Amino acid sequence: MIRESMLAVALLLPLHALAAETAPAVVPPVAVTPAKAVPVVAIPAPTAQKVATLPPMKFLSSLAGDEVFTVLKADPALAALDKELAGSPLSLIVTHTVRPTAAGTATGLLSAVLSGGTLGIIPVVTNDRLVIRYEVLLNGKTVTTYNFERTTTRAQNLWTMGTQGDDGLGKAGLEWLKTTAAEVAAKLPNDPAMLAVRDEIDFYFAPTAVKAVAGASK
Repeated sequence: MIRESMLAVALLLPLHALAAETAPAVVPPVAVTPAKAVPVVAIPAPTAQKVATLPPMKFLSSLAGDEVFTVLKADPALAALDKELAGSPLSLIVTHTVRPTAAGTATGLLSAVLSGGTLGIIPVVTNDRLVIRYEVLLNGKTVTTYNFERTTTRAQNLWTMGTQGDDGLGKAGLEWLKTTAAEVAAKLPNDPAMLAVRDEIDFYFAPTAVKAVAGASK
């Protein structure tokens, strides 16, 4: 009897009610927010530092002028350096002094006497102090100076002294002189006195104005 009653109740239930009991729960879709794009920051390439070009200068040297001039002019800041710049108010002058040391005077005299007495078999020994001075002049007045000093002992043949083409410096002395020129070339573009002179010249004689006048005259 009970089974028959339950069967009758089941038959009387609507079909959609049974489906509701057995249908699985529907999970609503989860909205996925797209990740924001990370902006790419462009890093500018490093720019080359502007070279502080110095005004034209006349070059004079009392020692190994060609070698010193070549080293100085190789620097972009001194590209306007010229040996034959007539009328230039600016000049770069290189001078030198050679002074025997106290010990070198006696040694030099003795070795010179011995070398002469042996017809050059014994070399002449010298011990000197060499001072190199780089001086920039503006209308004859000193703008800036650089001094270098070196003490050397040399043994030279009596008959070949002064004929090696190194102005009596020797190979090592000539190489040292070139290093002083390179050091001056590196320091001059950053020398406050030189920069002040350059700025003053540019103020009164602007490069653009000079170029415009030169172009109009053609």
